[in-house]
Amino acid sequence: MKSEMRFGDQMSKFLHEGSQRERMTIYRFRVLLLPNPPLEFEPETEVYREIEIGGSNSLADLHEAIFDAFDRYDSHAYEFLTRDEHGIAIRSYVHPQLYSGDESWRPMDDDEIDRFLEHAIPDSEPEEARERFRKLRKHPPEEGNAAETPIDELELDLSQTLFYEFDLGDGWEHHIEIEEIREGSPDDGPIVVEKQGEAPPQYPGRSR
Repeated sequence: MKSEMRFGDQMSKFLHEGSQRERMTIYRFRVLLLPNPPLEFEPETEVYREIEIGGSNSLADLHEAIFDAFDRYDSHAYEFLTRDEHGIAIRSYVHPQLYSGDESWRPMDDDEIDRFLEHAIPDSEPEEARERFRKLRKHPPEEGNAAETPIDELELDLSQTLFYEFDLGDGWEHHIEIEEIREGSPDDGPIVVEKQGEAPPQYPGRSR
């Protein structure tokens, strides 16, 4: 009788864990590598990788997936920025060794903000977006630790984008679009589901 109860408990646990997997949020990101003229990377067509990853994975896991997808081999610091539907940076998430709990960026005074709004924010953007930019630049949010931030915690929607910079010295910049958010059963880890273009060498002119 006890063995039957133990078997029943194990089966219930198995079914529960299976249903949990089915309810996990899956994100499909298109990671576009931006031109980097100082490193002789100016492609004629877009170079990108599309990556699917579960929402319980951290931003550090997404970094590792991008690192592998672009055939990199030498680790460096990195930073993510989340952006709203107007492209305004909301918060910074940094490499664990860079994390200090400081502000996401240096605060700007009113004059700096006004100059930036005048030259960098299109007149077509709504006043609400301008006010949000002003608030975020004047009172920056605390930066996040990429290793301790699950993707689900970002509460992303399809109108948003992310910015990702790898190697803050050489400055490999990426624009990340959210192609799809769905419920599903993830694979064992992040996977590349689509690619376009050849990844440039991490250090042009240098062999590994």
